[in-house]
Amino acid sequence: MSPSRAQSNALLRDWCAGITGTVLSVGSSSDQDGGGSRYRDYFTAAETYLTSEPVAGKCDLVLDVRAMPSMADDSVDAVFCSGVLEHVDDCHAAVRECWRILKAGGAFLVGLPCQQPIHRAPHDFWRFTEYGIRWMLRAFTIRDLVAIGDPAYPTAYWTRAVK
Repeated sequence: MSPSRAQSNALLRDWCAGITGTVLSVGSSSDQDGGGSRYRDYFTAAETYLTSEPVAGKCDLVLDVRAMPSMADDSVDAVFCSGVLEHVDDCHAAVRECWRILKAGGAFLVGLPCQQPIHRAPHDFWRFTEYGIRWMLRAFTIRDLVAIGDPAYPTAYWTRAVK
């Protein structure tokens, strides 16, 4: 496991442990953390953990994060979004939808690449800086924004924000 992956996983285990209620993981894919575990196992206090993808497969729900009409307003306690928004052509619509479905006080845990190689081409649209993340999540209260890897040249950022 790379040092960046180990740093991300340790951070997430800490952040996720206290989250209760319903968690929606968007763009879950296999739900693997790259270290031999599943992300769902990080949410030890959650009552429900739902996985989603934009196409039918091994996930609980078929959802397009840009528009999730089947999800009610204020219906989940946390949204977990790892390595997804760089693949969404309208990442701002996705953030608005996550805001909409989160309950007041709900957590938005989002991992975003900064200095990463292109992957899943041709559906790799964005890279994010700390300043772009703060602007994109301006409706939220950002509790933590952590550079992964070298802080001067981060590979990614993890953000814990609250509605």
